[in-house]
Amino acid sequence: MPTFVKVTPDVGDLREEEQTGSADLREESGEDEWRPESVGVRVQRSLYATVWRCRRPLLPHLLAGSVLGAGVAAEAISAVGAVSPAGMSGILAGISVPLALLTSKRARRHRRRLGRRVLLGGLFGAGWLTVAPYGVATSDIAALAAVEYGLAARWWQHIRLGYPPPEEAPEAVHQEEPINRATRIIDDWDAFIGCPGGPLANSKLTLPKPTQYGHEFLGQLDRGKQTLENVVAALPKIATGLEEEFEHLIAESAPPDPVTGKKYPSRFRLQVIEHSPITGAVNFDGPRRENGLIGLGPWADGSGEAKSRLYTSGSMWSMAIIGDTGSGKSRVAENKVISALSGGDTVFWYLDPQGGGSSPALAEHADWFGTMVNAEDMLFAAVEILKARGEENSYEGLTGFTPSPQRPGLLFVVEECHNPFSVKAWKPWWAKIAREGRKVGIAFICLSQYPGLETFGNSEALRMNIMAGNAIALHVSSKTAGSLMPGLDVDPRHLPDIPGYGYIQGTPQTGTRTAPFRNRNTTPGESSEVARGWLATQPSVALDTLAATATLAAGTAYRDRHESSTAGRVASAARIEQLRSGILPDDMRTPQPAPDTTAQGEMGEVIEFPRALIPADLENIAPASPRRGLPELAGSRLAIVNAVHAGATRPVEIEAATGLKHRQVADLLKELVEAGYLTRPRTGRYRCAA
Repeated sequence: MPTFVKVTPDVGDLREEEQTGSADLREESGEDEWRPESVGVRVQRSLYATVWRCRRPLLPHLLAGSVLGAGVAAEAISAVGAVSPAGMSGILAGISVPLALLTSKRARRHRRRLGRRVLLGGLFGAGWLTVAPYGVATSDIAALAAVEYGLAARWWQHIRLGYPPPEEAPEAVHQEEPINRATRIIDDWDAFIGCPGGPLANSKLTLPKPTQYGHEFLGQLDRGKQTLENVVAALPKIATGLEEEFEHLIAESAPPDPVTGKKYPSRFRLQVIEHSPITGAVNFDGPRRENGLIGLGPWADGSGEAKSRLYTSGSMWSMAIIGDTGSGKSRVAENKVISALSGGDTVFWYLDPQGGGSSPALAEHADWFGTMVNAEDMLFAAVEILKARGEENSYEGLTGFTPSPQRPGLLFVVEECHNPFSVKAWKPWWAKIAREGRKVGIAFICLSQYPGLETFGNSEALRMNIMAGNAIALHVSSKTAGSLMPGLDVDPRHLPDIPGYGYIQGTPQTGTRTAPFRNRNTTPGESSEVARGWLATQPSVALDTLAATATLAAGTAYRDRHESSTAGRVASAARIEQLRSGILPDDMRTPQPAPDTTAQGEMGEVIEFPRALIPADLENIAPASPRRGLPELAGSRLAIVNAVHAGATRPVEIEAATGLKHRQVADLLKELVEAGYLTRPRTGRYRCAA
């Protein structure tokens, strides 16, 4: 189509707008006239735009040409005898040397290495000019060109041409064309990040390369002073320096050198995403499990799938998920559980202190679902499975665990794990499972809102063994954030508050990437029906006979879990109906402990003195009672004994029946067992002595 430009008589100049169309558009109104643009004008405009766009890459050629022109002029002046060659050399040296020093000083302020190159080039140019008055030969011109290309190579490496728009508008003649995006990022890095006093002083970005979703750069750190962890920790500041969104930046270790194959720790790769593949809805569309690895969702740069490990050769791995309410941590757990069950070799338990509200789908389909009331039963049942399978491994000569439908792995999902992990009496047992469960097929998925050691009951052993498998950090608002996982120094508070967006820890089996990804949402539209549907269609397996029988050593809670769950739902429904009717259920009333008369020390107490012994007493004397030396039962001690006599056999039940604190109940139970008032027939259970 011909191009038309609009000419306005009162301006008499080219208007900065253009139209494309047929010749019948030549007249739009009475005053304005449309006419075809001449070929000369179009060529002139294109040439001007091209030169303007190439102004920075052409700068070395311009400088070298200026030196050459000055040398030829000096030769001509000397040839006519106006000035002697020696005098002309002195004049040129007196001008070029100070100019080279001044130019390099100004360049050094912007970029240190550039300043050195400018100084070398300026000094060479000054030396070349001093011999030019004696004659400029072809070899002199070749030497000048060689030095120019050698010193300007790094400049051309950084300064690259952008792609012009398909049809450049005429206003490009009068307006500066926008700087190429990659060039702008490199310049901003030098000005705000790698500058003296910047977050990563003396660091550089080089070798920009377009990718499917943006650009990537090779970064060079200040050797001996900076590491990749410093880059990741500085990402929030890098985002402000480059004026890019935090979630659009990905920093990770650089690939090996393509020539030597060597990996340089002082190099890193920075990606700036322009069109993120994880923007918008990323919904769950089916389980993804391959050789024990679970696919969770796409990487932020669209380069594949973020994976977590569940099974590797001889091992089953735990995982920690940290994130605020609404960050999507329960959806990550649903994603992994569905894919884990798809192999037909995994059973999962679900412990939720919130009564299943975190994930109704997991609560409904779990092999065993419990709350804090059941936490102790679930813990010690898992301990007994751990012991039994450990003995089985020893008997069979096994050195690890391989899942199968006949001997499935046990995946123990613990919501709000800081609650059960903080119970002092349980901490050693949680840590024992985390430490030894990997080789017998027991693993945790632990979820919490708090990044830090308190999530794991202030037990470094528990945290270390759980996070040795996998760790995922989503957005959190807690100010207690520290180094959450090895290789991840990003403060989770700085992560974008996008559901399912987080960093996953790299492992040798899943790849070494510690980078952002987006979890596939299993509850689109805040409905759990999608997760329920996928869980219902996965293969259903049961614990092997050895493991199920071993749980009886901790009581019948696992065997009776379905009956207990049904009874619990019935009781819960009754309580809800009573509360809706304005009636406080009896089992929600706080019991009042009996007064502790021993602590009161009231006056007027009648003391019964022992009577004198008779021969019959000596004949029937019994062994010394373990109660000797303990005051008569009263107050809190009496309340605990009465609660056990009434059927409260576990510490949690005793706490609820007496209203006493957990620590107080634990100390008094130990004291009463040692004194003989109570017995402990099995772990975590108490009953009155005969």
